[in-house]
Amino acid sequence: MAKIKFLFSLAVLLCCGTSYAKESETTVTFRGSSSPIIQQLSPGEIGTVIFETALSDAPSTDYDAVLLDGEMPDQNVKLALLVKNNGIPLTEYTKYEPVRFKRFSNGRFWAKFKLSGLTRQPFKLSIIDMGVKTTHIFTIYNIETSRNVWLKEVSEPVQEPAQISTQTPVNFPFKLITRAEWQALPATEPYTAHTPALFTLHHTQGHLPKNIQESMQEILFIQDFHQNGRGWIDIGYHFLIDPFGNIFEGRPIGVLGAHVKGHNTGNVGISLMGNYHPPVSNQPSPEIIAAFVTIGKYLQSAYGVTAPKFYAHRDLGATDCPGDVLYARMPELKDLIFKAEVPVISMRMDPSFAQVPGAQLHAFNQLLESPGR
Repeated sequence: MAKIKFLFSLAVLLCCGTSYAKESETTVTFRGSSSPIIQQLSPGEIGTVIFETALSDAPSTDYDAVLLDGEMPDQNVKLALLVKNNGIPLTEYTKYEPVRFKRFSNGRFWAKFKLSGLTRQPFKLSIIDMGVKTTHIFTIYNIETSRNVWLKEVSEPVQEPAQISTQTPVNFPFKLITRAEWQALPATEPYTAHTPALFTLHHTQGHLPKNIQESMQEILFIQDFHQNGRGWIDIGYHFLIDPFGNIFEGRPIGVLGAHVKGHNTGNVGISLMGNYHPPVSNQPSPEIIAAFVTIGKYLQSAYGVTAPKFYAHRDLGATDCPGDVLYARMPELKDLIFKAEVPVISMRMDPSFAQVPGAQLHAFNQLLESPGR
């Protein structure tokens, strides 16, 4: 039986420190489905269901909100969540449509469903034909459930100076694509300061960019999903790295992130773009590994972070992140960061990036579409 991972996440915990309860994640199985769900869709009759997942196993944690993200090449489809009714209802399922939906022009999308009350009932997802033009591949990368009241970032108390610097440090020993360059939106609320003391390896568990343009689109998508889908104040990570070794600035390094439930204070989140877990099992490029090692060495020299303070996400919580492929390389990464010399990064940067100077990167904002559904 293949599995798709459902993160039964208390989202308030994802952004908080150890002063809150420990995280709770549960894996739910779908018979005949895998993670991610990759389905070929063909045109049918408008208004009919052209794909439906199997019914999930019963969750072990109450939820009243469902979040998902994926790729929707043809926007002429509608999503519906069918939650199995408890007791003796008039119908077997209660149907919900997204309360929030966002689709980028490249097909990346996220959707949020809000239920009428807490439940532990299983559910399935339907895709409805609204005028599909051609046969195409529809992908769901991840589905998460939580309590809607907790879909908000709550900062933990941190003993730090009142003044928070959100400026990009000038002493980074590596090329950095800054927030200004990728046209990041500002945080929706004030940050909480912290001092880096450890760092954690993640993967985005999503699209693997094929060039710098796709990397730019992906980080814009991730910030939008984190801010407007999850309800966080900003993108959760401090750094993101694409397959070509390009390092993107996420949150300022001196402020609290939102990437490990219950362990964010002092924790620098570094996420590698792609999905490094079966059945996808992307293989990390030499450039992405070299870039990660360079950031690790910077944290070691600038903040005195030691090898025992370098974690994979799954070391700190019940999750598959950063995937089996990356997790198997943790011993190698520790040796490269804390024992080896600084690696030389030979970037496989897409040549077209040479024609996209920082002053013109605002054009990527035009890649967004915001149809309401």
